[in-house]
Amino acid sequence: MPFWSSEAQARRIVRSVQAFAGFEVESIDLAAWRDRWLPGLQRDGILVGLNWTGERATGFDLEPTTALARLTAATCSASS
Repeated sequence: MPFWSSEAQARRIVRSVQAFAGFEVESIDLAAWRDRWLPGLQRDGILVGLNWTGERATGFDLEPTTALARLTAATCSASS
């Protein structure tokens, strides 16, 4: 399941990558993504694709628990 850190990035991919033609960009509150989406994706066995880029929108896929751990580490580093 792809996610982007900014609406502008997501819109750029939807406009330029044929595989995403017709998709709608929707913002998700970070707390909702962390507390509801990631656990649900983990439960359903779905990987998280973060900030895919390029003309084919490629990038890394992570386990939702890994995405959560990285988010937590980044948040802790930023607040230090």
